[in-house]
Amino acid sequence: MNEKRRALKKTLSRLMHRMKNHPSMLVRYGVAVLFIIGGLLWFLPVLGLWMLPIGVVLLFARSPAYWRLRRRFVSWRRQRRLARRDMAPPE
Repeated sequence: MNEKRRALKKTLSRLMHRMKNHPSMLVRYGVAVLFIIGGLLWFLPVLGLWMLPIGVVLLFARSPAYWRLRRRFVSWRRQRRLARRDMAPPE
């Protein structure tokens, strides 16, 4: 089960990367708007609130503000992970 989860995560990550870097702005924005609309229809089966952040990321993937926030988040997460590793008891 864990291997299936890893494979799914890798596939979804690859698809998200391809969509964020798609050369056609119309395709990227179209898919982003569809995801946002699907997120707003969260009460329907299959569609869900999980679609909203994906649509927002696709919409703003090429903006400088997105990259600043992403850099800050990655830095914060890395610092937290290092701090947690330093606080772990020795084995």
